[in-house]
Amino acid sequence: MSQESKQKATAEVKVATRHIMLCVDGSSISNDVIDWCAARVLNKGDKVTLIHAVEYSVVTYMPASDIGSYAGASMMADINDQVKEDAIKKGTKYLQQMSQRAAVRGFKPAQLKLLLAHPATSVKAAICDYVQEHKPEMLICGSRGMGAIGRAFLGSVSDYLMHNASCTVMVVKADQIKKNKSVPVTAA
Repeated sequence: MSQESKQKATAEVKVATRHIMLCVDGSSISNDVIDWCAARVLNKGDKVTLIHAVEYSVVTYMPASDIGSYAGASMMADINDQVKEDAIKKGTKYLQQMSQRAAVRGFKPAQLKLLLAHPATSVKAAICDYVQEHKPEMLICGSRGMGAIGRAFLGSVSDYLMHNASCTVMVVKADQIKKNKSVPVTAA
């Protein structure tokens, strides 16, 4: 194999498509994570999936005094369907906004994925299940830097993903973003 052939083969390997999943959660750090990844991690040709997990709660009891009469099973089902529908609409709108932000930063997500998490499935578990099923090379998420006490009481999604996701996980820390706030913005 000639030297030129070896160089060409090496160049082809470098542009190979990676599947990267980028988690956004509606917090202010999600905007910064998209900017940070666009400037420092993502390459042309990467297949990027933006993931947003929406948590919603089902209504299991409604006192009769609040609705004027006894809330039967069919009324509860209607209310729960509306709660789920509202969560889907809100989550879809947010994913579209994040996709537009990504496009301004120079990358277009190949897929927008809304995951539904409810009391039986946590956001953490929903993301891990999706990662397990679709097998990306990398999962990227942000960390707000809650500290040990916050993680103990609330449970850190990024910490859970680091220890349970079936792929490499990159956690972009809020304090790191603040230090390097001069992320260049590129036009799509």
